[in-house]
Amino acid sequence: MMFILADGTMHAHTSQMPVGTYKKAHRHGPDFHVFAVTGHGFSLLWYEGAKDFVRIDWKHGWVFAPPDQMFHQHFNTAADPARYLAVAFGSLRYPFTTDKRHVFLGMDVSVKDGGCQIEYEHQDPRIHGIYLEELGKHGVTSGMAKFVDERPYAKAPA
Repeated sequence: MMFILADGTMHAHTSQMPVGTYKKAHRHGPDFHVFAVTGHGFSLLWYEGAKDFVRIDWKHGWVFAPPDQMFHQHFNTAADPARYLAVAFGSLRYPFTTDKRHVFLGMDVSVKDGGCQIEYEHQDPRIHGIYLEELGKHGVTSGMAKFVDERPYAKAPA
């Protein structure tokens, strides 16, 4: 859900991740601040072409700001839905900069089509494995099978 704050240039949106799910990876400028409101989980961050991820574990009350154009992806590991609030300068109505306009018009568009988002089928295959391992630590079942083929991650019988 996006908010128009006093018809101004501040942007805010909130999102809820159902149990056992995670968001698609995306990137934008450096001014978005993410406030964890409920639940717990982690976010992975990386620059295009990087082989390693930076991990940020979060829970209620944590705030972080992904660096400029660093891909990032948010993961719910809680047994309840997780919510966050993101705020930034430049709104959908008043983007203020060309870069911000590109972000708002390209946030739900694949990077393969010039947008800012990595579709699940194009994400690094390690990402889903990391997520499934974390869910196991928290006793939570994945709800991602309708988006990601989980068969390659199934453990062989012992």
